[in-house]
Amino acid sequence: MEEFNNALSNNIRFLRKQLGLNQTQLAEELGISRSNVAAYESKGVEPRLKIILKMAKFFDITVQDLINLKLKEDQAYDKFESATSNNTLSVDNPSIQNDEITEFIDKSIKINKVLEGFKSFYTFKKESIVENSPSKDKLMHDIDNFINLMEHLLSYNESVINAINKNKPQRA
Repeated sequence: MEEFNNALSNNIRFLRKQLGLNQTQLAEELGISRSNVAAYESKGVEPRLKIILKMAKFFDITVQDLINLKLKEDQAYDKFESATSNNTLSVDNPSIQNDEITEFIDKSIKINKVLEGFKSFYTFKKESIVENSPSKDKLMHDIDNFINLMEHLLSYNESVINAINKNKPQRA
């Protein structure tokens, strides 16, 4: 049987080995069976989004890079916790001292990362559909709608953060 070789399966195997873990150890960290890890790495089985998010967080890599970038030795990739991906959300106004606003912004940045991950995952799923049929066409349409929703949510989230930063009074 020919080994399934795509970026996601390569990256799961690569990152697991980078951490010096065997499949059983990774499975325990993710709360899944060892056979699932083996299937993800070599049999072309795609993990559910929940597992992909757990993997991204565990390996400290963005979902986008985990799915799309075929990792190699000494290759840089965006970190899950520190990446800002394509968004520009940040606390631009140094006078913001309100802990609740700062916490909101921090949570919004994390939500943005998750939404970007959803978008990457469903784009990946859409690209893996090869045959055309009415049910596949409907699925493609649903995925397109979901991706559009993610883009709107990302844009709205960014505009809320920008409004907060713009309207927060400056301290003298």
